[in-house]
Amino acid sequence: MWRRFSSLLTPGSTSHSSETGPSRSSSRTFKENNHLNGSNNYAESRPSGDMPADRRNPAGSHSRQQSDLHLSHESAPSSTFSSIGRRKKSEDKLKKSHDTKINSHEIWMEGGRKDKERDKDTKDKDSGSRKPAKDTVKSLLKDKESLTSQLQDLRIQLQGIEERDRITQTRCRTLENEVQTRKKKSAQDDEEIQSLITTSTHAAEAAAKHIQDLDQKNQGLEDQLRRMRERVQRAEAAAAAAQQAAASSASSVAFDVQRTSPTENRASQVFHSKADSYAGAEIIRMVETLNAEVLQCAAFVAEAVMATDINLKEEDRVVEKCRKRAVDRVGQRLVEAMKHNADSGAKDPFPLQLALQHTILTWSCYIVQSFTPENQDLNRHLTNIWGRVSNNEEAAVAGKWRAIMAAQLKGPGSTNYRAMFDDFRYMMVSAGWSTKATNSATLAANIQARLMTLESSILKLKEAVIEGITSTEMVPSMWVAGQPYHPAEMDSAYPDPTDPEFVNRPIVCSTDLGVQRLAVTRMKDGSLSRKFDTLLKPKVILPSALDDDEAL
Repeated sequence: MWRRFSSLLTPGSTSHSSETGPSRSSSRTFKENNHLNGSNNYAESRPSGDMPADRRNPAGSHSRQQSDLHLSHESAPSSTFSSIGRRKKSEDKLKKSHDTKINSHEIWMEGGRKDKERDKDTKDKDSGSRKPAKDTVKSLLKDKESLTSQLQDLRIQLQGIEERDRITQTRCRTLENEVQTRKKKSAQDDEEIQSLITTSTHAAEAAAKHIQDLDQKNQGLEDQLRRMRERVQRAEAAAAAAQQAAASSASSVAFDVQRTSPTENRASQVFHSKADSYAGAEIIRMVETLNAEVLQCAAFVAEAVMATDINLKEEDRVVEKCRKRAVDRVGQRLVEAMKHNADSGAKDPFPLQLALQHTILTWSCYIVQSFTPENQDLNRHLTNIWGRVSNNEEAAVAGKWRAIMAAQLKGPGSTNYRAMFDDFRYMMVSAGWSTKATNSATLAANIQARLMTLESSILKLKEAVIEGITSTEMVPSMWVAGQPYHPAEMDSAYPDPTDPEFVNRPIVCSTDLGVQRLAVTRMKDGSLSRKFDTLLKPKVILPSALDDDEAL
């Protein structure tokens, strides 16, 4: 407070320090004067903000000063007159000091009032600032709630992000696993492709070699065909000469032939011992022997196929192709029976045995009646010539021509057993066999060996009926699948009381060869009548011989 008081007096203390405003020097003078007067009440310093007692009551202070002066005046020696002047001076100074004190008091009061106003302003400011503080608190609370809500949203978003991150990581791991799997698969595919390339390279090399071999074989066949054509030309020339000789001899014996009875004429045609090397009974026995060999071979193969593992099968494409080929050879009914047997898992060899028997019989008839079984074009050409000769000439003349032709075309060996084995494979695969089965190669070799033996028997029969019998035409016969059943022309391989019910109904297949003989009769108009008589009926399979008629 005293510092404020001194600051208020400072502006006027520069020029009138000794007259108008109290200063530190005047304060000290005032204190010294009071000390001289014996009073120290006005010289005490108040470091606090409380006003001195004499200043709180200026009137009392003034009365005390008057009493002090009066006491000092009475106590002083009366003789000392000079002290009066000093007292006057002292009184003047005291008066001035009193005036100064009054001015100082007013100034101090003014400063206190200003302090109070300042404190009031401060309080007002404090009270005014409390309101905004409440608003601020409310605002802060609202901000806190907003921030809490935002924090909650952020936590939810963080959870969502973490969940998406987890899902993303799972997908990444899944994709990595897929990538690894695809890499492995790609590596396997590369290995398979490399293996296929290697295999195809070997196959291409083998194919090239095979083509080269085929070219060489084709060249050999062309040379053989050329030689055969030369033989045919020579045979035709010989046939023409024989035809002329036969015509001259026929004119000489025509009268004798007309005088003979029909019975004697037929006997002379059937049994012409001087021209025929084999009788009809011998041919029948040879055919029956061949039928027995066919049955044994077919039964062996069927049992061997049924003994293999049926779980190892060929591809569906291969099986379908084989079944189509089998239908062309043995008919739809028998193929359906084999298919039903294979699909059901039953190991019944009977349908396959019948199919193999029918296949061998078909090849037997083809080989016996063909001039060149290996060359179909040449065989077709020679068969046409033979047809014209047999239609226009006597049976003896035509038989001699055919015998000469067969002898000229006879080769060193035959390979028809390979084609027969191909047909066997069609039947075997249709019945459930697979080339992947255990010991399939051994079985194939064994089958081919048996077929070679069968082919030898077939060629012997061919030589007997073509070259051994020239007076007439005697050939083996069979019936194709689907032919209507006629008991007068065929026998049931497995007779049953229900066989008459199947008359004129399609047969399943043939199991045994028959024998037919050509009978030629000259009509009254001079033309020749040709008719085949049955010496041995072929045996056939009726639907009743199979266990499951519905499968057919």
